[in-house]
Amino acid sequence: MVDLHMHTKESDGTDEEWALIEKLREAGIKTFSVTDHDTIGAVSGLEYWLPEDMTYIRGIEFSCWTEVRNCHILGYGFNKDVRVFGMMVEKAGQQLLKIGGTHIEYIAREFGIEISDEDKLEILMHYGLIRWKDRLAEKLVALGYADSEASAVEKYIQPCNTNNLRPHAREAIQAILAAGGIPVWAHPYGGAGKREMHGAEFEKQLHILLEAGLQGMECYYSAYDVQQVESLLAVAKEHNLLVSGGSDYHGESKDVALGSLNSYGKEVSEDELTIIAELKRRQREHPFPLIEVEEWHNYGASFWLMPIKIKDKAENSLYMENQICMKEQEISISESSFEDFLYPMFKQHFDGNLPENKNRWESYPSEPERKYIGGFEWYLTDNFYTFDAIENVLRDIELTAEVLEKDYDDLRLDKVRKGLRNLPIYLPGYWRREEELTEAEADAIARDHREHVLDFYRRFVKSIKDMMAAGKAAGYKLISVCGP
Repeated sequence: MVDLHMHTKESDGTDEEWALIEKLREAGIKTFSVTDHDTIGAVSGLEYWLPEDMTYIRGIEFSCWTEVRNCHILGYGFNKDVRVFGMMVEKAGQQLLKIGGTHIEYIAREFGIEISDEDKLEILMHYGLIRWKDRLAEKLVALGYADSEASAVEKYIQPCNTNNLRPHAREAIQAILAAGGIPVWAHPYGGAGKREMHGAEFEKQLHILLEAGLQGMECYYSAYDVQQVESLLAVAKEHNLLVSGGSDYHGESKDVALGSLNSYGKEVSEDELTIIAELKRRQREHPFPLIEVEEWHNYGASFWLMPIKIKDKAENSLYMENQICMKEQEISISESSFEDFLYPMFKQHFDGNLPENKNRWESYPSEPERKYIGGFEWYLTDNFYTFDAIENVLRDIELTAEVLEKDYDDLRLDKVRKGLRNLPIYLPGYWRREEELTEAEADAIARDHREHVLDFYRRFVKSIKDMMAAGKAAGYKLISVCGP
């Protein structure tokens, strides 16, 4: 069995990643994708918990609009390192925050209902932002303005149209394509409980999405009958679109079973979903990098690198109001990857006498005395490098890569030896191994799989060089390396 459309707690589902995988196994589903709304927060967890006999396909569902009406665009098989894609995910999250805030302002303006700042924070800052509507409805009921959440949504939330605050479908499609993924139109006739779209409206929407680069269509969907499925299959064939299908499972929050790809009980095979063979081909020919260089701001435990300017060198260089950051060139490296493969080079070339580094201090109201920060600081602190210093770091990385490629046992690699021995934990086959490897075992594995480190070094060097080129062109002279 197969199911390419479902959700976890990272958006509006109710299942944790590991629990969903157990349910998929019980249902006999071997190939699946999780398509959380406007977030890829579940990707790492799913890849970690995935059993060897199951196939997981990276997915996301962007909430979008076009000139016709709102729509959902599914993205499958993307490389999440790509800047355009990562920034699209971040933008979608920011738009959700804006949408929730707009509804709260509308309720205050039209009905005179004021939501406290504390409640606003709880409603809008809920992780993933997806459940803001549920939380706002709950609050309206608690305040006595509605008898039920459903009536609160109908009376206070639905009348406020915020569709145009969503990203345009064209942006989502182009971001998915840029990441090597396949953009798919989700439930084209409308999702369960939504107004259906047919005739001229459907054709106009299809035309807009095709022009934007649409490559697939969700022809099989839990709410669709035989006629609807066959109609969509005909449209997909006419426009040479890949066929996809999914249940839109949400767990306990929606009465939809895993693996239900239509309303009439037909079991859909992998062969009938032509998108699967194409996704497997792409992954086989262009596998995702094992050690990631994400060219966008990952809010997880990462080191963040970007061009930066300090307005006043006499002031604390750590104050955000004293910084101008080139966020559009930011790069995120996981804390473990930075520690294992990069930290020795960055530590070696860190200049504590650089004015911007000397002028870093901690200050607290209860302790007026400044506590200056001397060396390379790991946690939530900017470490500043000149472009020349970064060039030295990159040369050191390139030399390390050259030595590693020729001879794993070269003594010049001792500075990264401990990190190289951690390489097995990046390999899926060793992720959940309980027995600790000996140094000799770890060396043997790392020696045989060092191409992953070499690939990481190549991609990191290229990303930093591109960042510096953009920074120089914009008048920047420093790079900030900030820990998690």
